[in-house]
Amino acid sequence: MPEPDLQEIFFFPELCDKIFCKDGYASILPNFEHRPEQQKMAYCCAQAFSSDMPILFEAGTGVGKSLAYLVPGIISAVRFNRQLIVATNTIALQEQIVEKDLPRIKMMFSNCEALNDCADFKYSILVGRANYLCPNRLRRALAEKKELFDTEESRELDRIAEWAIYTKTGLVSELNPPPNPEVWDWVNADSSTCTSKSCADGSCFYQNARRKASSADIVILNHSLLFTLLSAGLGAESGSRGVLFPNDMLVLDEAHLVPNVASDAFGELLSNTAIIRELKRIYDPKKRRGLITRDGMAEHYDRQMVIDTIAMCEEFFAKIKKEFLITRETVRLSVPNWIDDEFPRKLEALASLLEAFAMNAKTDKLAAEIRDYKRIIVGYKNTLEDCIFLGNNEDYVYWVERTGKENRGVAIRSAPLKIAPILRRELFSKNTSVIMTSATLALSNDMESFVSKVGAEDAETFICDSPFNYNANMRAFIATDAPDIEKESRRLDSDYISRVCKKLCESIRGGTLILFTSFADLNKTADYLEENLPKRKIIVQGRLSKSQAMREFSENGSAILLGTDTFWTGIDMPGEKLSQVIVARLPFENPSHPLAQARADRVLAEGGKPFQEITIPSAVIKFRQGIGRLIRSKTDKGIVVVLDSRIVSKAYGKNFVDAIPTSRTERFSEDEIDSLIADSIEELGLAPKKNRKLD
Repeated sequence: MPEPDLQEIFFFPELCDKIFCKDGYASILPNFEHRPEQQKMAYCCAQAFSSDMPILFEAGTGVGKSLAYLVPGIISAVRFNRQLIVATNTIALQEQIVEKDLPRIKMMFSNCEALNDCADFKYSILVGRANYLCPNRLRRALAEKKELFDTEESRELDRIAEWAIYTKTGLVSELNPPPNPEVWDWVNADSSTCTSKSCADGSCFYQNARRKASSADIVILNHSLLFTLLSAGLGAESGSRGVLFPNDMLVLDEAHLVPNVASDAFGELLSNTAIIRELKRIYDPKKRRGLITRDGMAEHYDRQMVIDTIAMCEEFFAKIKKEFLITRETVRLSVPNWIDDEFPRKLEALASLLEAFAMNAKTDKLAAEIRDYKRIIVGYKNTLEDCIFLGNNEDYVYWVERTGKENRGVAIRSAPLKIAPILRRELFSKNTSVIMTSATLALSNDMESFVSKVGAEDAETFICDSPFNYNANMRAFIATDAPDIEKESRRLDSDYISRVCKKLCESIRGGTLILFTSFADLNKTADYLEENLPKRKIIVQGRLSKSQAMREFSENGSAILLGTDTFWTGIDMPGEKLSQVIVARLPFENPSHPLAQARADRVLAEGGKPFQEITIPSAVIKFRQGIGRLIRSKTDKGIVVVLDSRIVSKAYGKNFVDAIPTSRTERFSEDEIDSLIADSIEELGLAPKKNRKLD
């Protein structure tokens, strides 16, 4: 390919200015509106791409940030022979990019002479290889299904085989209902037997997707996969210009979530259920079959070793539960050798057995499959030893926790105390442009906290406010009579919350989102609302999947949705489907969690103030995300209600008040809901029809 024209690179930001300016090239798009904020963001992104510089860009709701980074990113990729990597946190944003944004960009490029050369850009969506079916492994599983599967599992394998005939993507998400994970593990592409050499006939979905990604101008993936690949050392080679691929450029949308996702990816997670599941795939005592029974390899001693390892695993995690987790859900580990290392030694012996099986396997493919499991077992062994000895690493924190359904499982976890040094190494020292963007990165118009958290000290920062008229379309109310949180239980006054939520839901037309920080408070309120509002649709997190909850909420139009954590972000319901957001409690993270404790201790040791430096910034960003669910378009209207009186009684409350985007914020008490709040709802035109005042 020819070298890119340096003059073209130099004037590239001006080209993007011409695209998004008033009556610019983008004006040919249907329903396009000139937005100065979008024009500025596109110009800044073009500068970053052309100069390989990092930027952090807060773009308020309605700026149109995805087009602002996609247009200059795609032009850069096509004209300057590079790849644009776009990482999002939610599937919804990926779908918006693929189904809405990219077709509009292609239309604009195709109908604009100055951009016509970029119209044939190619894109690819990258997902983890375990999401793909490998036809090669499927054929092998079908040939050996009597050795591997019981009757029910055999029927499931046949269902997958039938689906494989007509699927065009081979993605597990297409299968409905989802496949039995035990069967899917035998046929997915996450195996060393699924290689470009062994799957060279063009039928392998993963290998085809991999080839498509390597030649695509834009690659779209989620945060979790990006950081999983980087943590496994699968990014661009050291010294090359690029993060994931050589010569790439990276955009991280929904970047407010990057610190948590990256922290998870660069930490460790080992659960009893995960380890036992893999051990039973080697040999399941109940089914009397597994990996080592193929081709009649296993003797009685071999099978017994796996049985003993499963038993020891169960004993190991039962001991952790008994000694640490009887009365607590999480416990920080601070002393090395907190438990004996007999189980890791047992895993080491099992790994040696598997290597012996691999050396004597009848085929290279079977040997490769066995060595896959050996690598898994060795990985468990090494991670367990690291966690038992606390890794001799003061930059990580280790803890145990109850997990799984009804907290019956046990997990051992670790995470970096600070993610900034890791992100600085993996992202910002790669000599390429890295753009982080979100509607919520700043604290009181200052991004210093986020910059420090992600290690982006060399990045330029920009803030563009939303073009929406919040003063006209949004009212905010802060409760002054909410009882203080109970000191010992840290619980809300559920009677007050339930009572006020009921009155508020009756006072407004459309849907209501109630955001909590604990399931206990959520469930108590849900029970009260179900009993006292029998005609309203009540949707409760945990009783159905998030996607199903969102679908039912959207279809109903006047439902009440109660959620925690993930429901504070990523919900986009235009119009009266969502006309009210109630914040039951300010979203401070649990200060007793081992990771929060350890990070606070580190800040204290360095002479800092953890509450001001960690707790408040994180809570304010989450608060901004939560109330940001309300106004998603210029015509949306509604109210935000905060039922945590600390926002007015504590000095730090000003940070939260400043984060509310409307100046029309008032304080209220419960007995003013039918007057003060009802009048504002009437003014917005959202009063229930039966309550509308006569002219």
